[in-house]
Amino acid sequence: MGIERRRLQRMIATQDRPVLVVSLPRNEVQFAEAARAGGADAVKVHINVHHHASGTLFGSLREEQEALEAIVQVGLPVGIVPGAEAAMASLEDMQKLDEMSIDFFDAYVDQMPAAMLQMETQMSRMIALSHRQRRTHFSLGPCAARCDFIEASIIEPDGYGQPLTVADLCDYAAICTAYPEIPVLVPTQRHIVPDELPTLTMCGVRGIIIGAVVTGDEPAHIEQTTRQFADMLT
Repeated sequence: MGIERRRLQRMIATQDRPVLVVSLPRNEVQFAEAARAGGADAVKVHINVHHHASGTLFGSLREEQEALEAIVQVGLPVGIVPGAEAAMASLEDMQKLDEMSIDFFDAYVDQMPAAMLQMETQMSRMIALSHRQRRTHFSLGPCAARCDFIEASIIEPDGYGQPLTVADLCDYAAICTAYPEIPVLVPTQRHIVPDELPTLTMCGVRGIIIGAVVTGDEPAHIEQTTRQFADMLT
């Protein structure tokens, strides 16, 4: 029996509380298991990326495939960032990820090839808005029709790890208002703490993506931090 697809999309559509996604600091099964033990709804992995927040270099699909297959078997929906400016997964790689039962893919709007938006896939599409789009008021235009989630990844790199501000909340709320039919998820580019989740929910945010800025890179700490966030969302 195959793995159910678009699970995270269905969770958001059917449950009252926001979803909790854990962005793994490295593509290692121990981190996915820690996230599951802490109560995560899904995990996110990377390929072809130098991740600024964690300082980790993620390899190609060929290099990471064995680890990704093990992470899928943990049982949570698995999303993937397929690349960034320096390298991006090919459509052939995307087909292989689909066959591996990856649940969704997530890339910056200014880095996602147009072909990825149009390809036939069982994976959900998450488009990540970036700080570069502030000048266009974070508009997706007609591409919104092909978008299943929005990641509001809008913080300038020099602001990573800084406290959440009211200006950030205003930006998140504006994105949620502009796209009421598309679930908006906020990553922890800022050092968001669990007590701030109700305020984010008040802005219309439908999910939080916690990553290295708040989880660190030790399994025990990932499990502990995930549980703290999960407890605030129940």
